[in-house]
Parts: sequence; structure tokens; C-alpha cells
Amino acid sequence: MELIRINEAVENFGVSSRTLRYYEEAGLLWSAHPDNKTQRYYDAAALERLKQIIVLRKFQIPVKDIAKLFESENTAELIKVFVNKLESLDTEISALSQLRKLVDEFLHKMLMSGIKKISAITLLYEETEKRLALAENAEEITFEKLSRVSRKTLRLHDVRLIRLPAMRVLTSRYKTGESVNFGEIPMQSVFSAYSFTPNPGMREAFMRKEAADEWIMLMKIPDDFNNYTVFTDETLPGGLYAVSSAFFENMDDTFVLLREWVNNSGDFTPDNSRAEMLEEIMPWDIAENFKRYQQDIFIPVSLKQFTKKETNKYDRK
Repeated sequence: MELIRINEAVENFGVSSRTLRYYEEAGLLWSAHPDNKTQRYYDAAALERLKQIIVLRKFQIPVKDIAKLFESENTAELIKVFVNKLESLDTEISALSQLRKLVDEFLHKMLMSGIKKISAITLLYEETEKRLALAENAEEITFEKLSRVSRKTLRLHDVRLIRLPAMRVLTSRYKTGESVNFGEIPMQSVFSAYSFTPNPGMREAFMRKEAADEWIMLMKIPDDFNNYTVFTDETLPGGLYAVSSAFFENMDDTFVLLREWVNNSGDFTPDNSRAEMLEEIMPWDIAENFKRYQQDIFIPVSLKQFTKKETNKYDRK
């Protein structure tokens, strides 16, 4: 039986290793450790299941509904899920249509009043029209188009600018060089033997993206801590980050959207000297109970070159 490694699955399917582990934790996917190897491997059946999950997620079917589909394998359940999605889209399209009419009426009144500076309203009108056209036009479905449309309809939560202080951290990389397998050890208990337990949303524990899509955990520790643990420690340099929230099932797309936000910003530029991170923000007991995990996504940024006056404007915020 042919198996492929997790890093090959990441490359072939365009999802992160953290997302694959999340699907396993949700009971949607499975993997193997042949010959006691530390890396995860997937067989043909698991890869076929992964394709199904990815397509359903591109249609923005929630993970909990996907789990019900796989449990029942019933056509009626599949139809019900898509009908629910259609109803949700109909509601959104109806709201957009009403908004378009209101904007149209307002625009007409502005023109009749002889007001000329209405470029922002015109842009809003055109953008709404594009969104409606996207929903109304029956075009050939391709995976690339499905991915693009799905990402467009996934809205970023308000982007925040956060400056993290430098901090000393324990990492989930052993002093031998290997890292913790989060499929086998819950991240909230990695450092519990040393009396370090992360509290979601407290800016004291992060997951950092390493090379080859490896994720390691960083846990804040006192500067004078004597590291007698089995883990390496380091200083997280801190700095400025663009931050947005996302549920785990939307994590990969949110990273893409937030990178685009930074790249299109007139004020900030990506800081490639630091790595992207995420922080769990939903309390552990609630996340475990509902099987929904929410994170803050962190993209490192730096201010573009401004005059002294413009720089002071940001420092006051």
C-alpha cells in the first residue's frame, strides 16, 4: 500500500499541516505511523477523504456538518447540508440586493442635488454589482475558481495592529532537535510538567510557522528561568503584527487574506525577518466541548518610511 508523507500532502493539496491535524482531531481524517516513524503518512483512502473535505470546505460547509455527512453517508443528509447553504446564500444575496437599491436611490438623490464628489459611493455601487454578478452568473466550476470565490466571500475580521514585547519562551522543540507531535500531545499540556499552562488570549503562548510547514509552540517564561526542561528556549524578538481572528477551519484562507491586506496596505510592509504565528483565543474547555477552535492570526509587519510627523501619528495609537 502506497503512502505519502504529511509534507507531500501539504504541498499537493495546499493546506497546512496544522489544518490536517485539525481534521484528524475532528475525526474527519486519519493517518499512519509506519515502522514507528514520527512523521504522519496518508494512504489512498485518506487522500480521497481529504479531497472531499477540501471541496466541501471551499463551499464553506462547516466542519461539524461535514462530520455529519461522513457519519451518515446518506444522500439526503448531503442534500440537506447544501440546501441550508443555499438558504444562507439567498439571505446574503437578498441583503446585498436591498443594499444595492438603497445605494442606487442615494446616488440618484446625490446627483439630483448637484453634488459632484461621490467617487466613494460609485465605487461601493460597482463593488456591490460585482458581488451580485458573481453570485448570479452560472459559469463552469473549476477548483481554482471555487477556491478564489470561497476566499472572496470569507471576510476578514477587523485587522488590528499589535506590538508584542520581546519575551523569553520555551519552544516545543526538544534539545535533541526533534519537535513535539501535536497529534499525540494536546498543546495545552506540553509544558504542564514544568508548571507552564497557556491561557488562551493572554499573549503568552503562540504557534509559530517554521520551514517546511512545521509548527512549534512558544510558551512565555520568566527571564531568570533556569531551563532544566527537555525543551530549547529562545528570545522571541516581538515587534509589530497585523492580526485578525479566524476559526481553525478558515485558518489557511485567513492567512492568505491577511497577507493580501498587508501587501495592499499603503502604510505597512511584510517583515520577513520574523515568522507568522497564531494564538489560541477561545478557552480550552469551550473549544473542546464544541470542537471549534478560534485563533488570532499574526503576520509580522513594519511601518513604511514616513516623515517624523506621520510616524508620531502611529506611535500615539
